[in-house]
Amino acid sequence: MKAALLKGPYDIEIIDVEKPEPKPGEVLIRVARCGICGSDLHAYKGKHPDFAIPLIPGHEFSGVVEDVGESVEEVKKGDRVTVEPLKICGKCYYCKRGEYNQCLKFGVLGAQTNGAFTEYIAVQERWVYKIPDKMSFEEGAMVEPTAVAVHAVRRAGIVGDTVLVLGAGTIGLLIMQVAKALGADTVVITDIVDWKLDFAKKLGADYALNPTRDNLKDVINGITDGLGVDTSFEAVGSNVTLSQALENTRKGGRVVIVGVYEKPMVEINAMKIVNKELEVFGSIVYRWDYPKAIKLIEQGRVNAKSLVSDVIPLEKIKEGFERMLRREEGIIKIQVGFNV
Repeated sequence: MKAALLKGPYDIEIIDVEKPEPKPGEVLIRVARCGICGSDLHAYKGKHPDFAIPLIPGHEFSGVVEDVGESVEEVKKGDRVTVEPLKICGKCYYCKRGEYNQCLKFGVLGAQTNGAFTEYIAVQERWVYKIPDKMSFEEGAMVEPTAVAVHAVRRAGIVGDTVLVLGAGTIGLLIMQVAKALGADTVVITDIVDWKLDFAKKLGADYALNPTRDNLKDVINGITDGLGVDTSFEAVGSNVTLSQALENTRKGGRVVIVGVYEKPMVEINAMKIVNKELEVFGSIVYRWDYPKAIKLIEQGRVNAKSLVSDVIPLEKIKEGFERMLRREEGIIKIQVGFNV
Protein backbone atom coordinates (compact mmCIF):
# COMPACT_ATOMS: atom_id res chain seq x y z
CA MET A 1 0.00 0.00 0.00
CA LYS A 2 1.04 3.62 -0.45
CA ALA A 3 2.09 5.92 2.39
CA ALA A 4 3.78 9.31 2.81
CA LEU A 5 7.08 9.19 4.68
CA LEU A 6 8.45 12.33 6.33
CA LYS A 7 12.22 11.77 6.11
CA GLY A 8 13.48 15.14 7.31
CA PRO A 9 12.95 18.89 6.91
CA TYR A 10 11.00 19.61 3.71
CA ASP A 11 11.51 16.00 2.63
CA ILE A 12 8.37 13.89 2.26
CA GLU A 13 7.92 11.15 -0.31
CA ILE A 14 5.47 8.42 -1.29
CA ILE A 15 6.63 4.91 -0.44
CA ASP A 16 5.28 1.37 -0.53
CA VAL A 17 4.70 -0.28 2.85
CA GLU A 18 3.12 -3.53 3.91
CA LYS A 19 -0.59 -3.46 4.68
CA PRO A 20 -1.05 -4.08 8.43
CA GLU A 21 -3.02 -6.97 9.90
CA PRO A 22 -5.17 -6.20 12.94
CA LYS A 23 -3.89 -7.78 16.14
CA PRO A 24 -6.25 -8.84 18.94
CA GLY A 25 -8.10 -5.76 20.13
CA GLU A 26 -7.20 -3.78 17.02
CA VAL A 27 -9.28 -2.33 14.20
CA LEU A 28 -7.98 -2.05 10.64
CA ILE A 29 -9.23 1.17 9.05
CA ARG A 30 -9.25 2.07 5.39
CA VAL A 31 -8.40 5.76 5.55
CA ALA A 32 -10.81 8.12 3.77
CA ARG A 33 -9.52 11.57 4.76
CA CYS A 34 -6.50 12.78 6.72
CA GLY A 35 -5.84 16.44 7.44
CA ILE A 36 -2.56 18.33 7.38
CA CYS A 37 -2.25 19.81 10.87
CA GLY A 38 -0.26 22.76 12.14
CA SER A 39 1.95 20.40 14.14
CA ASP A 40 2.64 18.46 10.92
CA LEU A 41 3.82 21.72 9.35
CA HIS A 42 6.15 22.42 12.28
CA ALA A 43 7.59 18.91 11.87
CA TYR A 44 7.90 19.35 8.10
CA LYS A 45 10.06 22.41 8.76
CA GLY A 46 12.13 20.41 11.25
CA LYS A 47 10.94 22.58 14.13
CA HIS A 48 8.78 20.24 16.21
CA PRO A 49 10.84 18.65 19.01
CA ASP A 50 8.41 15.80 19.68
CA PHE A 51 8.23 14.18 16.22
CA ALA A 52 10.21 10.93 15.86
CA ILE A 53 11.31 11.47 12.26
CA PRO A 54 11.48 9.55 9.96
CA LEU A 55 7.87 8.40 10.17
CA ILE A 56 4.49 8.43 8.44
CA PRO A 57 2.69 11.55 9.77
CA GLY A 58 -1.06 12.19 9.97
CA HIS A 59 -3.37 12.09 12.99
CA GLU A 60 -6.60 13.86 11.91
CA PHE A 61 -8.40 11.10 10.05
CA SER A 62 -11.59 9.25 9.27
CA GLY A 63 -12.32 6.09 7.37
CA VAL A 64 -14.13 2.77 7.13
CA VAL A 65 -13.51 -0.35 9.19
CA GLU A 66 -11.88 -2.87 6.88
CA ASP A 67 -11.30 -5.69 9.38
CA VAL A 68 -11.18 -6.34 13.11
CA GLY A 69 -8.93 -8.43 15.31
CA GLU A 70 -9.97 -10.93 17.94
CA SER A 71 -11.99 -9.60 20.91
CA VAL A 72 -13.15 -6.44 19.10
CA GLU A 73 -16.81 -5.93 20.03
CA GLU A 74 -17.89 -2.32 19.49
CA VAL A 75 -17.25 -1.89 15.75
CA LYS A 76 -17.54 -4.08 12.69
CA LYS A 77 -16.49 -4.12 9.06
CA GLY A 78 -18.11 -1.30 7.11
CA ASP A 79 -18.57 1.08 10.05
CA ARG A 80 -17.68 4.70 9.32
CA VAL A 81 -15.31 5.92 12.01
CA THR A 82 -12.90 8.50 13.32
CA VAL A 83 -10.02 7.89 15.70
CA GLU A 84 -8.58 9.49 18.81
CA PRO A 85 -4.95 9.05 17.71
CA LEU A 86 -3.27 8.42 21.05
CA LYS A 87 -0.99 5.85 22.61
CA ILE A 88 -0.91 5.56 26.41
CA CYS A 89 0.23 3.04 28.99
CA GLY A 90 -3.03 2.94 30.96
CA LYS A 91 -1.08 2.19 34.15
CA CYS A 92 0.74 5.32 35.29
CA TYR A 93 -0.38 7.85 37.90
CA TYR A 94 -2.04 10.09 35.32
CA CYS A 95 -3.78 7.33 33.39
CA LYS A 96 -5.26 5.98 36.61
CA ARG A 97 -6.62 9.47 37.36
CA GLY A 98 -8.24 9.62 33.91
CA GLU A 99 -5.79 12.31 32.83
CA TYR A 100 -4.52 10.15 30.01
CA ASN A 101 -3.29 13.06 27.89
CA GLN A 102 -0.57 13.41 30.56
CA CYS A 103 0.47 9.74 30.41
CA LEU A 104 4.15 9.22 31.23
CA LYS A 105 4.48 7.23 28.00
CA PHE A 106 2.17 9.48 25.99
CA GLY A 107 2.35 9.32 22.23
CA VAL A 108 0.38 10.44 19.18
CA LEU A 109 -0.06 8.52 15.95
CA GLY A 110 1.81 10.38 13.26
CA ALA A 111 4.18 12.02 15.75
CA GLN A 112 5.84 9.34 17.86
CA THR A 113 4.62 6.36 15.80
CA ASN A 114 3.40 5.98 12.23
CA GLY A 115 0.19 7.79 11.38
CA ALA A 116 -2.57 7.96 8.80
CA PHE A 117 -1.14 9.45 5.61
CA THR A 118 -1.50 5.94 4.27
CA GLU A 119 -4.19 3.72 2.80
CA TYR A 120 -4.71 1.52 5.88
CA ILE A 121 -3.93 1.87 9.56
CA ALA A 122 -4.46 -0.48 12.53
CA VAL A 123 -5.44 1.09 15.86
CA GLN A 124 -6.65 -0.09 19.25
CA GLU A 125 -10.43 -0.43 19.46
CA ARG A 126 -10.61 1.86 22.52
CA TRP A 127 -9.71 4.86 20.32
CA VAL A 128 -12.25 4.22 17.55
CA TYR A 129 -15.50 6.22 17.41
CA LYS A 130 -18.37 5.67 15.01
CA ILE A 131 -19.50 8.76 13.16
CA PRO A 132 -23.12 9.45 12.16
CA ASP A 133 -24.19 8.37 8.68
CA LYS A 134 -24.91 11.98 7.70
CA MET A 135 -21.43 13.13 8.74
CA SER A 136 -19.02 13.39 5.82
CA PHE A 137 -15.53 11.92 5.93
CA GLU A 138 -14.20 15.48 5.75
CA GLU A 139 -16.10 16.29 8.95
CA GLY A 140 -15.02 12.99 10.50
CA ALA A 141 -11.38 13.95 10.03
CA MET A 142 -12.11 17.33 11.64
CA VAL A 143 -13.27 15.72 14.89
CA GLU A 144 -9.66 15.61 16.12
CA PRO A 145 -8.95 19.36 15.91
CA THR A 146 -12.47 20.06 17.17
CA ALA A 147 -11.68 17.95 20.24
CA VAL A 148 -8.57 20.09 20.79
CA ALA A 149 -10.85 23.13 20.86
CA VAL A 150 -13.40 21.43 23.13
CA HIS A 151 -10.68 20.52 25.62
CA ALA A 152 -9.28 24.05 25.68
CA VAL A 153 -12.72 25.62 26.20
CA ARG A 154 -13.62 23.10 28.89
CA ARG A 155 -10.33 23.86 30.64
CA ALA A 156 -11.38 27.50 30.86
CA GLY A 157 -14.90 26.71 32.07
CA ILE A 158 -16.53 29.62 30.26
CA VAL A 159 -20.20 30.43 30.77
CA GLY A 160 -21.51 33.76 29.53
CA ASP A 161 -17.97 35.06 29.18
CA THR A 162 -16.40 37.59 26.88
CA VAL A 163 -13.69 35.66 25.05
CA LEU A 164 -10.61 36.66 23.06
CA VAL A 165 -9.14 34.17 20.57
CA LEU A 166 -5.71 35.07 19.23
CA GLY A 167 -5.17 33.40 15.85
CA ALA A 168 -7.73 32.56 13.16
CA GLY A 169 -6.18 29.34 11.93
CA THR A 170 -7.90 25.96 12.23
CA ILE A 171 -7.67 25.73 16.02
CA GLY A 172 -8.53 29.38 16.62
CA LEU A 173 -11.60 29.19 14.38
CA LEU A 174 -12.73 26.00 16.11
CA ILE A 175 -12.17 27.47 19.59
CA MET A 176 -14.25 30.47 18.54
CA GLN A 177 -17.14 28.22 17.47
CA VAL A 178 -16.89 25.85 20.44
CA ALA A 179 -16.77 28.78 22.88
CA LYS A 180 -19.98 30.12 21.35
CA ALA A 181 -21.60 26.69 21.46
CA LEU A 182 -20.65 26.14 25.11
CA GLY A 183 -21.87 29.45 26.45
CA ALA A 184 -19.61 32.37 25.54
CA ASP A 185 -21.53 35.61 25.18
CA THR A 186 -19.14 37.63 23.01
CA VAL A 187 -16.13 36.35 21.05
CA VAL A 188 -13.35 38.54 19.68
CA ILE A 189 -10.87 36.92 17.28
CA THR A 190 -7.62 38.36 15.96
CA ASP A 191 -5.27 37.64 13.08
CA ILE A 192 -2.89 39.58 10.84
CA VAL A 193 -4.45 38.12 7.67
CA ASP A 194 -7.61 39.94 6.62
CA TRP A 195 -9.24 37.17 4.59
CA LYS A 196 -9.08 34.92 7.66
CA LEU A 197 -10.87 37.60 9.65
CA ASP A 198 -13.58 37.84 6.99
CA PHE A 199 -13.97 34.08 7.21
CA ALA A 200 -14.19 34.25 11.01
CA LYS A 201 -17.03 36.77 10.75
CA LYS A 202 -18.96 34.40 8.49
CA LEU A 203 -18.51 31.68 11.12
CA GLY A 204 -19.97 33.87 13.86
CA ALA A 205 -17.21 36.02 15.37
CA ASP A 206 -18.68 39.08 17.06
CA TYR A 207 -15.51 41.07 16.41
CA ALA A 208 -12.64 40.22 14.05
CA LEU A 209 -9.59 42.44 14.51
CA ASN A 210 -6.22 42.86 12.83
CA PRO A 211 -3.83 44.06 15.58
CA THR A 212 -1.44 45.52 12.99
CA ARG A 213 -4.22 47.94 12.07
CA ASP A 214 -6.80 47.92 14.87
CA ASN A 215 -6.02 49.09 18.40
CA LEU A 216 -6.80 45.83 20.16
CA LYS A 217 -6.75 47.22 23.68
CA ASP A 218 -9.01 50.16 22.82
CA VAL A 219 -11.59 47.93 21.12
CA ILE A 220 -11.62 45.40 23.95
CA ASN A 221 -11.88 48.13 26.57
CA GLY A 222 -14.85 49.51 24.67
CA ILE A 223 -16.54 46.11 24.62
CA THR A 224 -15.86 45.35 28.29
CA ASP A 225 -16.24 48.76 29.95
CA GLY A 226 -12.48 48.94 30.37
CA LEU A 227 -12.16 45.64 32.22
CA GLY A 228 -10.71 43.29 29.60
CA VAL A 229 -12.03 39.93 28.45
CA ASP A 230 -12.87 37.14 30.88
CA THR A 231 -10.89 34.50 28.98
CA SER A 232 -8.19 34.57 26.30
CA PHE A 233 -7.08 31.67 24.11
CA GLU A 234 -3.59 31.95 22.60
CA ALA A 235 -3.73 29.80 19.45
CA VAL A 236 -0.70 31.03 17.50
CA GLY A 237 2.38 30.10 19.48
CA SER A 238 4.19 33.44 19.53
CA ASN A 239 5.60 35.83 22.09
CA VAL A 240 3.51 38.67 20.64
CA THR A 241 0.13 36.95 20.92
CA LEU A 242 0.86 35.57 24.39
CA SER A 243 1.68 39.09 25.55
CA GLN A 244 -1.55 40.34 23.96
CA ALA A 245 -3.50 37.69 25.84
CA LEU A 246 -1.99 38.74 29.18
CA GLU A 247 -2.54 42.42 28.42
CA ASN A 248 -6.19 42.16 27.36
CA THR A 249 -7.53 39.72 29.96
CA ARG A 250 -9.29 41.25 32.96
CA LYS A 251 -8.06 40.99 36.53
CA GLY A 252 -8.77 37.50 37.83
CA GLY A 253 -9.38 36.26 34.29
CA ARG A 254 -8.08 33.18 32.50
CA VAL A 255 -5.48 32.73 29.77
CA VAL A 256 -5.39 29.38 27.97
CA ILE A 257 -2.29 28.59 25.91
CA VAL A 258 -3.02 26.23 23.01
CA GLY A 259 -0.50 27.29 20.36
CA VAL A 260 2.58 25.25 19.40
CA TYR A 261 5.74 27.25 20.04
CA GLU A 262 8.62 26.71 17.61
CA LYS A 263 10.62 28.88 20.04
CA PRO A 264 9.26 27.79 23.44
CA MET A 265 11.43 30.17 25.47
CA VAL A 266 9.37 33.37 25.38
CA GLU A 267 9.68 36.70 27.14
CA ILE A 268 6.57 37.96 28.92
CA ASN A 269 5.65 40.48 31.58
CA ALA A 270 5.27 38.10 34.52
CA MET A 271 4.03 40.92 36.73
CA LYS A 272 0.88 41.07 34.58
CA ILE A 273 0.10 37.58 35.86
CA VAL A 274 0.97 38.48 39.45
CA ASN A 275 -0.71 41.86 39.72
CA LYS A 276 -3.86 40.85 37.84
CA GLU A 277 -4.04 37.44 39.56
CA LEU A 278 -4.46 35.79 36.19
CA GLU A 279 -5.05 32.06 35.90
CA VAL A 280 -2.82 30.75 33.11
CA PHE A 281 -3.59 27.29 31.73
CA GLY A 282 -1.88 25.04 29.25
CA SER A 283 -4.06 22.83 27.07
CA ILE A 284 -2.74 19.80 25.20
CA VAL A 285 -4.82 17.64 22.85
CA TYR A 286 -7.86 16.20 24.66
CA ARG A 287 -9.22 13.71 27.13
CA TRP A 288 -12.81 12.46 27.10
CA ASP A 289 -13.63 15.18 24.57
CA TYR A 290 -14.29 13.18 21.39
CA PRO A 291 -17.99 12.45 22.02
CA LYS A 292 -18.69 16.16 22.57
CA ALA A 293 -16.73 17.12 19.45
CA ILE A 294 -18.68 14.62 17.35
CA LYS A 295 -21.98 15.88 18.75
CA LEU A 296 -21.17 19.56 18.12
CA ILE A 297 -20.34 18.82 14.48
CA GLU A 298 -23.37 16.55 14.04
CA GLN A 299 -25.69 19.24 15.45
CA GLY A 300 -24.21 21.91 13.21
CA ARG A 301 -23.11 24.00 16.18
CA VAL A 302 -19.55 23.75 14.86
CA ASN A 303 -19.17 24.17 11.10
CA ALA A 304 -16.08 22.02 10.68
CA LYS A 305 -16.52 21.21 7.01
CA SER A 306 -16.24 24.86 6.02
CA LEU A 307 -12.65 24.83 7.26
CA VAL A 308 -11.69 22.12 4.75
CA SER A 309 -10.42 24.21 1.87
CA ASP A 310 -9.21 21.43 -0.43
CA VAL A 311 -8.92 17.65 -0.68
CA ILE A 312 -5.89 16.34 -2.57
CA PRO A 313 -4.58 12.88 -3.53
CA LEU A 314 -1.74 11.35 -1.54
CA GLU A 315 0.62 11.87 -4.46
CA LYS A 316 0.27 15.65 -4.02
CA ILE A 317 0.93 15.71 -0.27
CA LYS A 318 4.21 17.63 -0.58
CA GLU A 319 2.40 20.27 -2.62
CA GLY A 320 -0.28 20.38 0.09
CA PHE A 321 2.31 21.00 2.79
CA GLU A 322 3.93 23.74 0.74
CA ARG A 323 0.58 25.43 0.02
CA MET A 324 -0.24 25.57 3.71
CA LEU A 325 3.23 26.81 4.61
CA ARG A 326 3.05 29.73 2.21
CA ARG A 327 -0.40 30.56 3.60
CA GLU A 328 -2.15 30.48 0.26
CA GLU A 329 -5.21 32.71 0.34
CA GLY A 330 -8.41 30.84 1.10
CA ILE A 331 -6.61 27.81 2.54
CA ILE A 332 -7.41 26.91 6.14
CA LYS A 333 -7.18 23.12 6.06
CA ILE A 334 -6.02 20.73 3.34
CA GLN A 335 -6.96 17.07 3.64
CA VAL A 336 -5.56 14.08 1.79
CA GLY A 337 -8.35 12.02 0.29
CA PHE A 338 -8.40 8.29 -0.44
CA ASN A 339 -10.96 6.28 -2.39
CA VAL A 340 -13.18 4.26 -0.05
